[in-house]
Amino acid sequence: MKCQFCHQDVENPCHNAQEIERRATSSIERCEKALKSLQAPESGGRH
Repeated sequence: MKCQFCHQDVENPCHNAQEIERRATSSIERCEKALKSLQAPESGGRH
């Protein structure tokens, strides 16, 4: 299944920002990168 955040094919993708943060603290590299790109100001503005 393709994750909407890290855009990788993973078995159990993240569903929200809290999940990404939780996984990023577990040193899951793809989640850390997805979290950084979510927080990056060049992502086109926040909603």
